[in-house]
Amino acid sequence: MEQNFLSQTALDQITGSDTTQFLKAAVPYLPPKAQQFFSVYAKAQELSNTISVFSKQKQDSQLHAASLDITDPLDALNDIRRFCYGKSRQQLDQILNTMAIFQMVQLMK
Repeated sequence: MEQNFLSQTALDQITGSDTTQFLKAAVPYLPPKAQQFFSVYAKAQELSNTISVFSKQKQDSQLHAASLDITDPLDALNDIRRFCYGKSRQQLDQILNTMAIFQMVQLMK
């Protein structure tokens, strides 16, 4: 079954493109010199797109968290967690568990 959706952050969705995603996916299959060139090229494209997004005169930010309809900090952290891995994810899990415990304590009062 082919997956048509990539899990990307809002920033990646705005600054990335199909081309840069393709290049990044192809890098491991290229010779070392080409890996270096295409890795830098893909990241430079993303940087250029990021600068372009944030340098617009009209700041109707496409990255505004309020547009996500998330009012609970736990919901926001759980949303962010989807894009974390490794040590960052473990630390975020500890924060989430601690916050959940505090919420349970408050409910019991």
